[in-house]
Amino acid sequence: MIQIIAGLQGAGKTKSLIDLANAESKTTHGHLVYVDADNSHILQLSHKIRLIKPDDYPLESPDEFFGFVCGILSQDYDICTIYIDGLLKNANTHIGNVQELIHKVELVSSKMNVNFMISMCCDPKDLPESVQKFLVQ
Repeated sequence: MIQIIAGLQGAGKTKSLIDLANAESKTTHGHLVYVDADNSHILQLSHKIRLIKPDDYPLESPDEFFGFVCGILSQDYDICTIYIDGLLKNANTHIGNVQELIHKVELVSSKMNVNFMISMCCDPKDLPESVQKFLVQ
């Protein structure tokens, strides 16, 4: 399952994502991963959640970011949810290219039975129609 929280800067997307991750950490038996280029939120995340900074790796394209996510999944079969804060920034892409990336994530999500909670800094109305079905309010 994929869920996307989209909104303009300052809309509270990161806070919502952190709150969701922390709430899930209290009830899940699986592992949780939080992907964020900024580690300033590390003290807000439960110690049960693994924070990974993609900026620590030489990722330059959406395809490389997707490979990075697959690598995370391949090293831990107990991951139940991956939270990605700021997909457009982390994947070095823009809203016009996000449809293909989300499609690949959807395939992996189904095949590996892993949930993805993704935030994107954009106007939700600007997302491609095929991506809008994943929006949460």
